[in-house]
Amino acid sequence: MNKLLQICLIMQGGHGWIGGSEYIKNIILALGTVAPDVRSTFELSLLCNETIDANVYKQIESYVNKIYYTELHLKPLTLRNRFIWKMMTSLSKYKQKNPRMEAFFRKEEINFVYPYSSQNSARKSYRSASWIADFQHKYLPQFFTEKELRQRDEGLNHLARCSSTVVLSSKTAESDFHMFFPEASYKTKVLSFKTYPASTWYEGNPQKKQQEYSLPNRFFLISNQFWQHKNHLIVFQALKLLQEKLIYPIVVCTGHIYDHRKPDYSDTILQTIHKLGISNQVYLLGLIPKFDQMQLMRRSLAIIQPSLFEGWSTLIEDARCLGKRMILSDFPVNLEQNPPNSVFFERKSSEHLASFLADWWEHLSPGPNLEQENAARKNNYSEVQAFGYRFLEIAKGC
Repeated sequence: MNKLLQICLIMQGGHGWIGGSEYIKNIILALGTVAPDVRSTFELSLLCNETIDANVYKQIESYVNKIYYTELHLKPLTLRNRFIWKMMTSLSKYKQKNPRMEAFFRKEEINFVYPYSSQNSARKSYRSASWIADFQHKYLPQFFTEKELRQRDEGLNHLARCSSTVVLSSKTAESDFHMFFPEASYKTKVLSFKTYPASTWYEGNPQKKQQEYSLPNRFFLISNQFWQHKNHLIVFQALKLLQEKLIYPIVVCTGHIYDHRKPDYSDTILQTIHKLGISNQVYLLGLIPKFDQMQLMRRSLAIIQPSLFEGWSTLIEDARCLGKRMILSDFPVNLEQNPPNSVFFERKSSEHLASFLADWWEHLSPGPNLEQENAARKNNYSEVQAFGYRFLEIAKGC
């Protein structure tokens, strides 16, 4: 009997970066879609530094054989398949390998760790690959402090030097890596993730959820954290332009209203809304449950994704599952994702965005569009499965 491939995923993100935890969750769910004979060749464990959200745990529990927590004391839990391991230093430290982590991988007979930076050698009992989401700080340095720019460069230099394999979420990011680290260009693999939607997303009542949040029947939706590069201000400027033409679209925003890089940015958001006189057209809901977000997405006229920069947009992949129309900014990764039923606006042009908002505000009706949803759902499964197989190729071959 062949020995099972032991894969250990390291949970990313959390409350402050939802996209990171969604990324790992989608890998787990994608691996759950591969053919049974392939699924029987590996076991999956998950290493976390904070407690998993109950809704996420419910989705992944049947696909994960073991879960390890780094922040708890070394004693067993009573929940099924959970084991506890406490690290001496943070997972986010770049400069030194954690000897206890290395010992842990050996003890648990892990064959592949992701995402993790560790140069393969004869002394290593496991393989690994690091992950770089994007090179935002290279293109938008004005949104970072000098310290943050230095730390990011140091981290990327470490990954390029010490990783045996570097995974990028897009061909655009891979091209950037080759440009910035030509000596390590042979190390790259592209893994463009897909969202695996919960069946409950399609079973909810979007109109009821709209009413629970006291929203009007017709609205556009933005689901981005309020970080500067998410470019909410261009949407507000577009609303002002349309207001002058007596056109009054409604925009609903979900996501944290806080940018840790610029703590007063939330004040800028609120002040801009009031100075432009669009407070009756903008609804700020903050971070809401994922299920609620997806029901509002279904109910919306369309999704707006105005970002100046992204790695590979979880929002776009979520909306793709629902067959939603999207108005997207025209930076390279959005163009590469290129979801159906979408248009692209010049990302610094409020006039160009306003023209799409005016047209769609006049012609689109509230969702859900069940025909588009059903078609998108059928396409999604094969896309997610391909994503799972691609991850396994990397796990087995790097």
